[in-house]
Amino acid sequence: SATLPSMIKCVEENNGIDKRISRFILPIGATVNMDGAAIFQCIAAVFIAQLNNFELNAGQIFTILVTATAASVGAAGVPAGGVLTIAIILEAIGLPTNDLSLILAVDWIVDRTTTVVNVEGDAFGAGILHHINQKEMRKKQLPELKEVNVEAVPNIRSEEETSPLVTHKNQATSPSVVENLEARESVL
Repeated sequence: SATLPSMIKCVEENNGIDKRISRFILPIGATVNMDGAAIFQCIAAVFIAQLNNFELNAGQIFTILVTATAASVGAAGVPAGGVLTIAIILEAIGLPTNDLSLILAVDWIVDRTTTVVNVEGDAFGAGILHHINQKEMRKKQLPELKEVNVEAVPNIRSEEETSPLVTHKNQATSPSVVENLEARESVL
């Protein structure tokens, strides 16, 4: 959460990401996308299980994964916010929570690496969305307008009143064509 303003600035200025994308994706990512925290919580739970000579079965490993993912999404973006959620994971798989002090001792340095992983994930997400958006915009881009053709019925009575932007080709030279054009003019 503290890195959000500088991350928005870096992503927009250094990487050229559209402001509409970065200012929508990055705040959501800072709140929900906590990959680093989830990885740290899984590793910490497995570390405490190994420290206590506790063998994890496949169900407990799956519980660690699901609980760490859910807890990291709901965790606050503050320093040492992940340590409290590790207690939830440990209780879910039946491990003692008294070893959390070991994790708290190294959390100040590990928290920096989890923040890097979180910020990189958010920046990659914004970059991928920007790339997809640019690709779709190129697909939908219309060819450049090079020439405008106007099919207009010339007003034979007032040639001098026409717009200087529209050029008329005098194709009506015979009297029958002139009568036809006057009839079309009255309809319009």
